[in-house]
Amino acid sequence: MAIITISRGSLSGGQMVAEMLSKQLHYAAISREVIVKATEKYGVPEFKLYEAIQKSPTFIQRLTFEREKYLAIIQATLCDYVKDDNVIYHGHAGHFLLKGISHILRIRILAPMEFRIQQAVKRQNLSEKEAIKYIEEVDKQRNKWTKFLYGVDWRSPELYDMIFNIENSDLEFVCNMIEFAVQQKEFQTTPESHQALLNLLLSSQVKAALTKLPHVRLGEFDVVADKGNVKITGKIKSEDALAEILAAAAKVPGVKKVASEAKINYRYQGIDN
Repeated sequence: MAIITISRGSLSGGQMVAEMLSKQLHYAAISREVIVKATEKYGVPEFKLYEAIQKSPTFIQRLTFEREKYLAIIQATLCDYVKDDNVIYHGHAGHFLLKGISHILRIRILAPMEFRIQQAVKRQNLSEKEAIKYIEEVDKQRNKWTKFLYGVDWRSPELYDMIFNIENSDLEFVCNMIEFAVQQKEFQTTPESHQALLNLLLSSQVKAALTKLPHVRLGEFDVVADKGNVKITGKIKSEDALAEILAAAAKVPGVKKVASEAKINYRYQGIDN
């Protein structure tokens, strides 16, 4: 039992690999479903969630930590989808949103520009010139996104366990290789890795719940969960805000206890600490 994340440039064949692999392994294949479910559960416009995982943040979004709010909602939804394993996620940033979970097989799919252009022309009814512009813009935004949030280039090979170029490999070969890899012990779920995923699920659910608080900035503090025990770390703007955060966190299903190691950032109150 494992989780597979497939990362790819726009129109690089990742969806085709995911769908074929889903039938071969009898795993669920998900992508847009995560955004749809997040929209339904948290009432956030779908386009806002797509922007959160596709485009680099604007200056205002950086100041307000708006992007972190939407990412918390997406992460909570994705973790809920994959918590029982046997899932293939072929949306953007899966290996970042599920970082630290050992039973995830991280796949990167490459395709030549000619293939991607053909897919854009066929599937999105674009001219060749429009297709090139679209692909280049999407790749540019995704790279800016990961560099801003994680300080890495999402195309870097060290971020993945396996990389395939479908120019030189047919889809059947790619799927067979992935099937072999996912059965190896390195990617099998252990009690420890399952607990790590449950901890990530709970911490992300708490963060998602905190997005409903009007004056909370998720990028300024963190939430850590361990078997139902939740800890708030970082800096909070006031004692009242911290009390509000702790109260909201305690109401999240699955939370047994909430503790704080957060410090009050007195600069919000005009006091230099």
